[in-house]
Amino acid sequence: MRAFLMFLVVAGTAAWLGMTALDRLPDPAGVLPARAGPALKDAKTWGYQLQHINTRLIPPEIDLLVVDYSRDGSASRVLTPHDIDMLRLRPDGTKRIVICYLSIGEAENYRGYWKRRWFQSPPAWLGPENPAWKGNFLVRYWDPEWQRLILDPGRAALTLWDRVLLALFPQAQRYLDHILESGFDGVYLDRVDAYEKPLEARPTAKADMIAFVEKISAYAKKRRPGFLVVPQNGEELLAEPRYRRAIDGVGKEDLMYGETGDGIANSPPDVRHTIAQLNRARTDGRPVFVIEYIAGDSLQRTVAAELRRLGFVPTFSERGLNLPPTLPPPP
Repeated sequence: MRAFLMFLVVAGTAAWLGMTALDRLPDPAGVLPARAGPALKDAKTWGYQLQHINTRLIPPEIDLLVVDYSRDGSASRVLTPHDIDMLRLRPDGTKRIVICYLSIGEAENYRGYWKRRWFQSPPAWLGPENPAWKGNFLVRYWDPEWQRLILDPGRAALTLWDRVLLALFPQAQRYLDHILESGFDGVYLDRVDAYEKPLEARPTAKADMIAFVEKISAYAKKRRPGFLVVPQNGEELLAEPRYRRAIDGVGKEDLMYGETGDGIANSPPDVRHTIAQLNRARTDGRPVFVIEYIAGDSLQRTVAAELRRLGFVPTFSERGLNLPPTLPPPP
C-alpha cells in the first residue's frame, strides 16, 4: 500500500510539473501580454549598441535603446527576458523602451538560423556576401523561404511535440517569435533599403519590401498588442501611406554626413531630399531617430542642434556600434 501511495504522489507530481512545463513551451499561436510603457513619440534621447552590451554603462537618460537579441549574435548567448527587463529599468525606477535589431534584407552567418551547409550549397534565396560587412549576405527578401525564417504565420497550429522540440532547440524558432517571446518592446528593421539594389532586376522590388514589412508588423502586433516596428533607412518607402500605417517610427543613418565616407558632409540637395521624405513620417505622427557616425564635440553639437530643429531625435556613435551609447551634446 505504501508503495502504491508513493507511486500516486510521484505520478501526480510529474503530471503537475509536466503541465507547468507545457505552459512555458513556445507557442507561436499564443497572444502575449500587450506592451506597456512609454510611448515611442515621447522618446527624446536614444542609443544604439549591437555588441558588448553592459547595462551599467547605459546612460540613465536614454529613452529608447536599440540592441541585438544576443550578446554576440548567436543563439547560445541570447538575452533573456530578465536581461531585457534590466536594460529597460532605469536607476530611478522608470522604464525606457528596448527594441531589437533585426536585419530583413541580409542574412548573417552568425545567427541561429544559419546552416553550415549553406557555405557550399546555398539556398536559392541566398546571394553573395556583402563586401562591406563580412558575414552578411544579400538575400532575395521576397522569397517565401527566406521570409519563413523570420516569421511563419502558418505555424500557428503546433503539436505538443513541435513545442517540445522548440523548447529543446530554440534555434529552430522563427526569429520574430523569439524576439516577441523574449519581451522586447519592438523591432528595429535593418536593410529595408535592400529594394534599392535587389539581387536581380525586379520591377516589384519596392512593393515586395513594403509587403514584407506589413507582414512583420501585422503578425507581431497580433501576437503582442502595442509592439513597435521601426525600420531603418529606405525613406523613399515613406511615400506610400500603407507603409507608414505599418510602422511606428523610422530610423535614419548618415543624414548629414557619411554617404561618401565617414566625416564627409552630404550634398545639400541630398540632405534636403531625405529630410522631405522623413517629414512624411513626422506628418503622420511617426518620430524620426537619426544616427550620425561623426566625432568631435563641436561638430556633434552643431549637428545635434540642427537635427533637433528639424524635429528629429539625434544620437552619435562609431559605425561598428560596439560602444555604450552616449548622450548628444546639450543645446
